[in-house]
Amino acid sequence: MQQFDTEYSKYQRLANIPVISSVRLSLAPKGTASANSVEDMNVNRANAKQVLEFVDAILDTLGDRYKTIIKALYIQGLQNWQVYERLGYGRSRYGVLKNEACALFAQTMDMTAGTQLTAYKN
Repeated sequence: MQQFDTEYSKYQRLANIPVISSVRLSLAPKGTASANSVEDMNVNRANAKQVLEFVDAILDTLGDRYKTIIKALYIQGLQNWQVYERLGYGRSRYGVLKNEACALFAQTMDMTAGTQLTAYKN
């Protein structure tokens, strides 16, 4: 799920960037046509929002405790011990629930988005 954590954070940051209507950034090397054009940035921002909405929709299909575990760990960035204490589970039971939550999330992503997250099982 480390890959999810990194990707989600990337899309979250990108989605929260304000829309730029007329400013052109000059971060691209000279001669790179439209690498940072306003249109490209706005398309990327819209795509990031769609990805976040899609991930949220996948999370909404999970049971509440699975959704809570995934969000707490990979979106809010809590440590495992913080999550199982917050939920009131022992470490062993929490480990089982976490694995189930990750497997269910991965299966749902694979079925709906064509990803291959289940290939990364622990």
